[in-house]
Amino acid sequence: MIMNPTVLVLGAGASMLYGYPSGRELFFRILNNLNIATDMDIQGRLTGLGIKTDQIKNFRTELAYADPPSVDAFLELRPEFLEIGKLAMALCLLPCERESHFFNFNWPEDKPASWYRYLMDKLVALNLDEFKHNKLSIITFNYDRSLEHYLFTSLMHRYGKADRECVGALSRIPILHVHGSLGPLPWQEGGAPRPYKFTDNPQEVRAAAEQIIVMSEKQEDAPIFFRAFELMQSAEKIFFLGFGYHDTNLRRMKIGLLAGKTNKFGTSLGLGRAEWRSISDTWHISFKGDDIDILSLFRNHVPL
Repeated sequence: MIMNPTVLVLGAGASMLYGYPSGRELFFRILNNLNIATDMDIQGRLTGLGIKTDQIKNFRTELAYADPPSVDAFLELRPEFLEIGKLAMALCLLPCERESHFFNFNWPEDKPASWYRYLMDKLVALNLDEFKHNKLSIITFNYDRSLEHYLFTSLMHRYGKADRECVGALSRIPILHVHGSLGPLPWQEGGAPRPYKFTDNPQEVRAAAEQIIVMSEKQEDAPIFFRAFELMQSAEKIFFLGFGYHDTNLRRMKIGLLAGKTNKFGTSLGLGRAEWRSISDTWHISFKGDDIDILSLFRNHVPL
């Protein structure tokens, strides 16, 4: 069990093993699928959702020449494209909702080990009553719902308990989607619940897109950021996992106010040495070397 107050802050890299793109990959996926006819046919689906062809062409041109680090970063500066941008993101992310990305009886030997399973192993207790005493909180910048679906499903099957009992146990672990999500799962409250699986139903696609929050729509003093800061302020350890360390996101979470008050550790996969040293100096986040991924951080450097 995790007995010391711990917070995980998740970026896009935390979900990539489970079939999701990084922010930059999502940008290319949308751009490419708006340019040519593909199996995803995003252009055709956008038209079916009421988006005009000239709007689609204009969005693609502006997005391509902006060359942003991510689509949501582009939308922050160009709010006139919010509707089409969020629909395009939803259309690209919904096909990723496949349980086989983490529950697979034919998991190939060369596939990296699952950090979701590693986390679940650390949370497991003798019974659900003890499970409720885990002191873990999760703050995610991702729209996907893969982690909560994995934890809930694994919890049910490990303990052989009913949905209601597992909901009660898992609800003790706050999971904050600071930028929204693709909508609530059937066991969660709020909005129109939807199972964890691919859908191309226009009504469900639009509902999922509406749950995505771009910061131009939301002030930095929004309650969810205060809640995130409260969780981090009370933590003994904070782990930044698969995170991009963009100054804007770190500033919005008020990471600078946590200097010296808690231990902060981060993965460095994809970062150059000068980059992670600069982040460490500025935000007081500890890195354990070059190209440290999530499991390496936990297994070799700082255990949960």
